[in-house]
Amino acid sequence: MYSFTKVPILWKLNDPFKTTIMIPTTHPKTINELPSPKGHFLLGHATQFKASEKHLVLERWIKECGELFKINFLGTVFIVSASTTFNQQVLKLRPTTFRRLSKMDEILSELGITGVFNAENDAWKRQRKVTSEALNLQKIKGFYPIIITKTKKVLQKYREYAQNGQVMAVQKEAMKFTIDITTAIAFGYELDTINNKEDEFQKHLEIIFPMISTRITAPIPLWRYLKQKKDKQLDTAIIYIETVIHQFIADAKRKIQDTPELKENPSNFLEALLADKEGSNFSDKEIYGNIFTMLLAGEDTTANSISWALFYLAQHPEMVTTIRKEAIAIYEGEVPETPQAVSQLHYTHAVAQEAIRMKSTAPQLYVEANEDVTIEGLYIPKGTKMMIQTRHAQLQEKHFTNAEHFIPERWIKGGCPMHANHTPSAIKAFGAGPRFCPGMNLAIQEIVILVSALCKQFDIALNVSPEEVEEQFAFTMYPKNLMIQLKEVEE
Repeated sequence: MYSFTKVPILWKLNDPFKTTIMIPTTHPKTINELPSPKGHFLLGHATQFKASEKHLVLERWIKECGELFKINFLGTVFIVSASTTFNQQVLKLRPTTFRRLSKMDEILSELGITGVFNAENDAWKRQRKVTSEALNLQKIKGFYPIIITKTKKVLQKYREYAQNGQVMAVQKEAMKFTIDITTAIAFGYELDTINNKEDEFQKHLEIIFPMISTRITAPIPLWRYLKQKKDKQLDTAIIYIETVIHQFIADAKRKIQDTPELKENPSNFLEALLADKEGSNFSDKEIYGNIFTMLLAGEDTTANSISWALFYLAQHPEMVTTIRKEAIAIYEGEVPETPQAVSQLHYTHAVAQEAIRMKSTAPQLYVEANEDVTIEGLYIPKGTKMMIQTRHAQLQEKHFTNAEHFIPERWIKGGCPMHANHTPSAIKAFGAGPRFCPGMNLAIQEIVILVSALCKQFDIALNVSPEEVEEQFAFTMYPKNLMIQLKEVEE
């Protein structure tokens, strides 16, 4: 877009007459000038944006419109960006110039959840420091006994599947594994859903998480005017979870008071929050919000990454063999019981990284402008809503050679010379910038430990064709219809 400015110019130094020329000056592009996919003249793109496939819809629109375009939901305009450089700038400017989509905070706050996930400004800075400390590598090492215990339990269950020739619903079983770990690490609660033991706490969580996702993407908040049965169930579930967690907070406070050494060596995330000097100034509501955030972020994402890793391994028995050989060389017994052993599982780490690259469980992020800003020539007014599409870059040849193929060796230095393009910074599965996910290290440790231990003892085969396994989006992206069979390895 151009305008013209009059600029005086002196043709000769001794010429008393001045004249002007017209020099074009570039102005920022406006949102209205962005391309847009075809939509309804009244409803915009709302009818095309199916909740369970919205990441796939965005990826189709990228092919149609390019890496930067706009969409319209019932009159609300969103910028959609799949540009690596544009997205990097936006994410770096959080939490000042950009914030998480205000509707997310609106929905979570309405449910009484005010943790680091939806906090902004000074509240975010205060909570971020403490939660990051509570999930640093040193603290995670203290959580190893929990992860190892749960891994041994799940291996025993998998052994029964193998012995009975039973087909395993991967994502469902992975969720049981991660929720048992997450609740134990979050506040020392032993669910044991691995062994199919029903628990009120888990049943209520299963109601809450999908409903949060549904409300965040709902164009009209109907529940505020007329509560349906599912809304009443959500209210009941929230009250139950809140009551239980507040009881754990009270118990943890007494435990720390009676056992001062827990301040140096907390046994779970809740104790780590309460033991921190700054965290001790948190209100019980803030502690509750961060415990809930831990449950929200720690269950789905890790379980789905494990599931996608097994989806690829089931199609590549040679990779399973490589993981098994690595495991046999690094540790004895069923599982890698020390952080040192896990750190040496280089190939298994590479498999985890490649699964995260190919099947990011968080393929888009939602942000909102706190102030007027211009990025790469686009003027973004305060209040503008944006969808940051992250997976697109992870599957581009310019960032990863043979990007559409599952090749763990690309993550091993010198592992495969053919991979000319390798740009780890293009991966935004855990976000980027100041609001980078503090739970990344814990998630990767869980994935690597289970995948290594499972491949050490079992061969894996798909029970369905790869084409039958579909990407579905709820709060995160997961594999639908992923079924496998396990076969014990003969010693």
